[in-house]
Amino acid sequence: MAALSEHFTLCGLLTEADDGRTEILGVEPAGEPDRVLVTDSVQAVTLYKVSDQKPLGAWAVKQGQSITCPAVLNHESGEFVVVHDGKVLRIWKEDNVNLDTAFKATLSADVCRIHTLPNADPLVLFKGGAVLFLDSLLADPQQEIGNILSDGERIVWSEIFADEGQPLIVYVTQQLSSYFVYIHNFSPVCVCKYHLKPNTEGSTILDCSGSVKSKIFTLLTLYSSGQVCQTPFPVSPIDQETERVVTALPLLQLSGPIEVGALKFLDESHVAVLMQSPSTQKDCLSIWNTTFQTLQTACNFPQKTSAQLWCSDNKLYVPHGKALVVVPYICEVSCLASVLGKSRNIETSENVPFVNWGKLVGKNLEVKQSNSGARKKTRDIKTNGNPGNGTECTLYPLDVQNMSQAQTEVLVQQLLLGKEDTDFQVTVGKITQSLVKHCMADPKYYPQSSLVQLVQTKTLSYSLCPELLSLCLEKRDVHLLQLCLHSFPDVPEAVLCSCLKAFLSISEKWLNAAQIDTESVTLYIDVRDKAKGHKYMEHQEEPTVVQNGFSPTALDEDSCGELIAESLPQTVQMATCPMSNKRAVLVNSVLMSPYSESFLLPHLKDMSGDQVMFFLRYLQYLYQICNENITVSLPGKQVPTVSQIMDWMNLLLDAHFATVVMLSEAKSLLNKIQKTVKSQLKFYSELNKIEGCLAELKELKCPASVSARYSIEVLKLY
Repeated sequence: MAALSEHFTLCGLLTEADDGRTEILGVEPAGEPDRVLVTDSVQAVTLYKVSDQKPLGAWAVKQGQSITCPAVLNHESGEFVVVHDGKVLRIWKEDNVNLDTAFKATLSADVCRIHTLPNADPLVLFKGGAVLFLDSLLADPQQEIGNILSDGERIVWSEIFADEGQPLIVYVTQQLSSYFVYIHNFSPVCVCKYHLKPNTEGSTILDCSGSVKSKIFTLLTLYSSGQVCQTPFPVSPIDQETERVVTALPLLQLSGPIEVGALKFLDESHVAVLMQSPSTQKDCLSIWNTTFQTLQTACNFPQKTSAQLWCSDNKLYVPHGKALVVVPYICEVSCLASVLGKSRNIETSENVPFVNWGKLVGKNLEVKQSNSGARKKTRDIKTNGNPGNGTECTLYPLDVQNMSQAQTEVLVQQLLLGKEDTDFQVTVGKITQSLVKHCMADPKYYPQSSLVQLVQTKTLSYSLCPELLSLCLEKRDVHLLQLCLHSFPDVPEAVLCSCLKAFLSISEKWLNAAQIDTESVTLYIDVRDKAKGHKYMEHQEEPTVVQNGFSPTALDEDSCGELIAESLPQTVQMATCPMSNKRAVLVNSVLMSPYSESFLLPHLKDMSGDQVMFFLRYLQYLYQICNENITVSLPGKQVPTVSQIMDWMNLLLDAHFATVVMLSEAKSLLNKIQKTVKSQLKFYSELNKIEGCLAELKELKCPASVSARYSIEVLKLY
């Protein structure tokens, strides 16, 4: 999954962003993760510390001069390099105050861009297409620079990449309505040219980005048609005399057509796109998963942005109105579980079952084409209940629909003996489907034990037998529902919410009759509640200390919850679990199930107010246990983590905020939750302080003369 954090302003702009370009020429990394160089075309280069949102230094050219190339950092020498007025090269260090006194060299040709990589000499790209190392250029600034591009051909995009430690310069040029891609190799030195044809005729390139992996350069292009296309190029040299024609392959289809836009490659599975949203008519920054072609996250800007987007150290930089804003982002490793929903806890998850659909279809054909001898064996199963061996049973699962419950149990027992059979998973799926159809056709038929055994094989999934959970909800079989939630990795959010509402509303009498293992919750419910009660009684016996009618705790900024609790009845003060053990086990199975927030939230809104309060009290109780024990998970196995508990609490409050605020009985609960949030903010604030102290201690260099000395420092954690 990917997410965008709240954006903040880095600096102001003299001119407002519009559909064209602002005065910002570039935002380049400045050596350290939290520093960037911002270059504007007016007069200045500014070094910023991003987290502090303040400049560390600024350098300006003289009046009448203009910067024509974004400033970059030479990682080898630690110097800054910039070009003004097309040909004038300036090089200076951070401690230089006046740019006019910095090193100056006038070149013989106009510079397009300067590109740098760590541990490599900067490369200078000229407007004519030639590329030279900065060192060789400084040895003879007036050397003749040859032209690679033809007349009327101009560079519209360029970037530098690292290919197994060697620099690689790639740039895209435009000549009338045609586009060309040039790849400069330096080991050996060669230039490869490609004619890039768009996937849709008449569309123009708005922006480009790219990456290199395994000797393949992949160019990403954003077209005015609203398509993001990719084109692979071999990095290895080819015949330079041959101009090869390549076609852009569609990768994403955005809402189009679009007039302006920006594109930035983030990692192997994510790209950032800046464009105007047709639905809101506002400029929108979005992150897309290119592996699964899904929109991960997006944010709208109230004011206009320009068609410019930069990326550095997991931060996106966008000119917005009269400001340059920073948008932090995170991109997790791309997998199907993270795209479709939150994956299970690794410690409690099982292997995801995969269905061999080819074999499944093959079994259908095999049943239809069975001979008379096979049909005779089937009749024997129906009448005598003797299925023979497990291998023969796997060929005829459809006949389960006509069996009695006793015959079904015998068949399932024989099937489980053949787990080593290569078709075992397919057979289990077919038999389960047949059993569910039989149950739906005959309400009196319900082989609960057989269904439990089939689910416990861990070979089923919701997509293989979607009617099973609906049948369990209809029969109120909470035990089987719990097993399905633990075993199925693909339960839809609507069904998951239906299971939750069933677990919250089912009667205690029905729960007592259900066979549910409560071992996983007894470690933090039964024993803890009894101990909590004893502690509370001991606390009541001690008189409250009051000095001159004044209680010191009353002025504690985090004591609002305690003051409210003092005025509540004794039964409310005791932190007991609002649910029975069996109900808690069922609800925990929902908390640990994977889901997608955007899909689950609409279904949570269908819950009643009583169900919401009941669920919230249980979530707050679980979090209180974890918080007091300073742990990220509850004791025992198959229990939710703190992250899962907080995620569900946030979802529930988002879905029913107005309802909870209006309920009078929710006031004390909300105060407890507020106190919990304050406690967590204070805890993480102290952790941040510790992190800063440890970072400073790490940077300190102990002199050799005092190596025998030592000191003791006490850090107050909390």
